[in-house]
Amino acid sequence: MTKPYLTNPNMLIPYYLMYSYAYYKENESLIEDTEFDHMCNSIVEKWDTLTHWHKPLINLESLKAGTGYDIKYPNRVIAAAKSLIKLHNTPSTTEI
Repeated sequence: MTKPYLTNPNMLIPYYLMYSYAYYKENESLIEDTEFDHMCNSIVEKWDTLTHWHKPLINLESLKAGTGYDIKYPNRVIAAAKSLIKLHNTPSTTEI
């Protein structure tokens, strides 16, 4: 899967939210812990320049701690996270 946040830093915000929802609410790890920690650090470093309508949902102190446990997820994030989970759990045609 191509990760849009690798080329567009503003996409760090929705992916952080979706990965957090998957992990904390659905017990699904879609990325390695080290990648999640790197995402959190990247968001903190770029905080002042990132723009996304979901940015106000994110607590900077939680980011610095590398967690998304206390987020109030909007339905849009929940639906997108569930789609990512489904995609993650679907075997690719090369695995069949």
